[in-house]
Amino acid sequence: MAEYLVELYVAQGDHLAAQQHAESAERAGVELTREGRPVRCLSSIYVSEDETCFLLYEADSADLVEEAIQRAGLRHDHISEATSSPLLVAAASAAAHHLMKHPSKRGTTMTVTTDYSELRDKQQKVWSSGDYNRIAHITVPVSEHLVDQAGVMPGNYVLDVATGTGHVALAAARRGAVVHGMDYVPELLDIATRRAAAEDLDIEFVEADAESLPYGDGSFDHVFSAIGVMFAADHAKAASELVRVTRQGGKISIASWTPEGFVGGMLAAVGRHVSPPPGAQPATRWGSEAVVAELLGEGVEDVSSVTASVRQNFRSPEEFADLFLTYYGPTYSAANRLDEEGRAALRADLVALAKAFDQNTGEGIECNWEYRIVTATKR
Repeated sequence: MAEYLVELYVAQGDHLAAQQHAESAERAGVELTREGRPVRCLSSIYVSEDETCFLLYEADSADLVEEAIQRAGLRHDHISEATSSPLLVAAASAAAHHLMKHPSKRGTTMTVTTDYSELRDKQQKVWSSGDYNRIAHITVPVSEHLVDQAGVMPGNYVLDVATGTGHVALAAARRGAVVHGMDYVPELLDIATRRAAAEDLDIEFVEADAESLPYGDGSFDHVFSAIGVMFAADHAKAASELVRVTRQGGKISIASWTPEGFVGGMLAAVGRHVSPPPGAQPATRWGSEAVVAELLGEGVEDVSSVTASVRQNFRSPEEFADLFLTYYGPTYSAANRLDEEGRAALRADLVALAKAFDQNTGEGIECNWEYRIVTATKR
């Protein structure tokens, strides 16, 4: 199959619209593929200064790409043929910008290579910043739901990918499973280790990347990730690793925030104020069953999902905003890259988000944060 670069107009600075375009395009590609007409949206590029979003598609023809774009409800300005591997946004943006400035070269072959190591390093620093342990309790109910739904039994071999402070690993170990947990933030692993020791639970924690799991093929009965693998640098590689380390007939269970939910709104707000790192894909794409099914690929079957929400209470919208600006890696890092005026604007957006989701009629605020659990069985 050939690869095609689709050019769309997006208002300058509207990162949310660019993200929504990419997610719509990806869903349309998955739908057409399921209908027997393979077309995949491999990556997206947003060049804010040029008010342009680019989508990299893989398909048998430009006509099929055209159909995918129409199904996604998008209007495109141009489709050009391209030659690339998974697209690094920074490099592709530069190439696309060059094509825009030199229209006579459009339609020519464009070669772009990808190196996710720099992006991974940047994201690791983001999650090492702030103090995630101060807000980690928020996802305890998500992790318990994930493990309960999977039906972990005593003696099962379990892996918790991007374990953070160990919620899923601890929940599985309490059920008598043989548990391993991994993460690329040493400080979070230290906390997880202390928590396991406090409960006298025997869990092996290791420092590693989700894209390169230090385990053999088919090692685990259950492979989990709760609000973790969705933040991997290379989504496709991380998904393939989940499948690789799961035994035949074993279960993969992934919990992720949805794009339309509260955290999806929070991450979108961050993106409106601070551009994502080059190469970063929207984390909330893992909140779509169709996207996760596509990422896991043909090595799995019986893909299904459920949505649920975890209730969060704060004394005020302002308390929520200040808590996350102080301790949550993505918002903390974004705020530190802004000047005083920019930080105030970001805070105002977070306050407005909390007010929009508030369901409490009394004092304080109460918000339901939606997540999706996708499960699959290894073939």
